[in-house]
Amino acid sequence: MTKRILLLLSICISILLVQMACKKEYVPGNIPPAPFNPFDTIHYPHHLLNASPIDSNSFVGIHAYIFAKKCANPGCHDGHFDPDFRTVQSAYSTLVYQHVTKNNLAGSFVYRVKPGDVANSWLHERITTIDPVLGRMPLYDSMLSARQINRIKNWIQAGAPDIFGQVSLPTNTIPQTFGIVAFAQVGSNWVQVDTIRGGSTFNPMLVPNNTNLKIWFGVYDDVQTPFQLTNLFVKFSSNPTDFSASTAYPLTVQTTPTYFSNVFGANKPYFLSYTVNTASLPNNQPVYYQISVQDADHATPTLIPSVGNQPYILSYFSLIVAP
Repeated sequence: MTKRILLLLSICISILLVQMACKKEYVPGNIPPAPFNPFDTIHYPHHLLNASPIDSNSFVGIHAYIFAKKCANPGCHDGHFDPDFRTVQSAYSTLVYQHVTKNNLAGSFVYRVKPGDVANSWLHERITTIDPVLGRMPLYDSMLSARQINRIKNWIQAGAPDIFGQVSLPTNTIPQTFGIVAFAQVGSNWVQVDTIRGGSTFNPMLVPNNTNLKIWFGVYDDVQTPFQLTNLFVKFSSNPTDFSASTAYPLTVQTTPTYFSNVFGANKPYFLSYTVNTASLPNNQPVYYQISVQDADHATPTLIPSVGNQPYILSYFSLIVAP
């Protein structure tokens, strides 16, 4: 028992001494020196501090020697619009498998860079085009040399590897929409009416009674062009979440786009349309419409808009026929 008491007493004294040491106060401004760091004394051989040269054929080299110098200038690709060439990471993420926003008149390009496919990469087209209207990039600098163009071409042909040499895989997204445009026939003229929405972008558009109404649907896909899609139908319903009893009408498909502007952007390519006479629709109440599109990568059609969309999206895809 005596040994136990002595052991406990010894432990208590040790704890007390530690606590006293921790409570030791220092005079303000008299901060003790930092503990010695043994790594402070290590000196690496000078030749190891020299960075390895950048391979000008890699994406890091292409960015450092071409994009950063020729394209990331103020007012150009400096983050105000894509592609963003400010950093090597932003350049890659806004080029490879990224959809084209400003296309040629035929709308024939899908991606800015399509790995392994130079002919269908919009980047290569923009730096080699002779179209005076489109303009060759860079617009505000001297054209790229043949060697610089070949470096970009070879990089794309090699699969457009990233900064770590890894080849990206394409996404497999469902077809998506960038909005609608609609025209009502007035005599021999067609008047745009999708902008007539009672003061709000997402209100139903207002259309005249007993007139032909042509609605264009803006659709894009990550692999196929819209005219290659299947199951192309439109349905009308008074219920925004139930089209089950509605008739499916085939969409009109054209292989070259017609360009229109809507509230979400200018000069967008439209391939799909449907013309309906508004006399066949109920008057003075919202009529909702929904299209069906399917690409080759998905087993079921995509519905645009879907019943799971926000109410304001469902309202945007609707119209009211004037009584």
